[in-house]
Amino acid sequence: MPLIIPRKLQRPRYEDLNPFRTFINENIFYEGNPTLVPNFSNNFNLNYTLNQEFFFDFYYRDNGNYISTLSFQDNENQVLRDVTQNVLESTSYGFDFNYGKSITSNWYLYSYISIFHEDETFLALESDAFSAINEINGYYVDLTNYLTLSKDGTFKGELGLAYLSGFLAGSYTMSETTNLTFGLQKSFWNRRAELSLNINDITGKANPWFSSKYLNQDNAYIAVEETQNVRLSFTYNFGNFRLEDNQRQIEKAERARIGSE
Repeated sequence: MPLIIPRKLQRPRYEDLNPFRTFINENIFYEGNPTLVPNFSNNFNLNYTLNQEFFFDFYYRDNGNYISTLSFQDNENQVLRDVTQNVLESTSYGFDFNYGKSITSNWYLYSYISIFHEDETFLALESDAFSAINEINGYYVDLTNYLTLSKDGTFKGELGLAYLSGFLAGSYTMSETTNLTFGLQKSFWNRRAELSLNINDITGKANPWFSSKYLNQDNAYIAVEETQNVRLSFTYNFGNFRLEDNQRQIEKAERARIGSE
């Protein structure tokens, strides 16, 4: 049961320090902050493995005054600006669980579950410089099934589901997302060729809403990325693609001896 306590330093990037404005449109722009300072964060992880099948990770993170991109709406001039800022404080803690095992000879299941809390306190620049707290309790579930659909192993399938109840994105809270994926792979001609079909975001719920609502701030947006897609591909291997490297591996002790010479 190892206890890991790493410390991380975050320095501002050049674009974060650049005070000039970059306009996305006439009402939305981004500006850097030349007063940013580096930030130290401290992470505490407690890991435990049971029977080499179940993996547990308990963590607590003091993110400190980390550098975040925050959005503020100017209600008088009706503009929205994104500003980099050292938050006043931020913490994260939670529990992660991993499990992967062959349920049957034809079915392998991988699962990842995370239960977490995220919070950050920042200076609300458009709210008379009051401090505001953005926090969320959420969970993430990833279940992926790998299936062998033929006796000779040339026909395989994959079915995955990823669900996120919500998360923090600066001054925004991200809504829930669901991504259902499906795939098939078929090998031909003694595995020389492969035909595969992959479908992503079947339900069309992989793009989240981002909303910010506190004090005098109330805005939301959705960025509709091209997450829904179908990919059909065919791969053919020419030549002696099964040619293996017959060079023997040097034993660990021998490598150590050579390295010491």
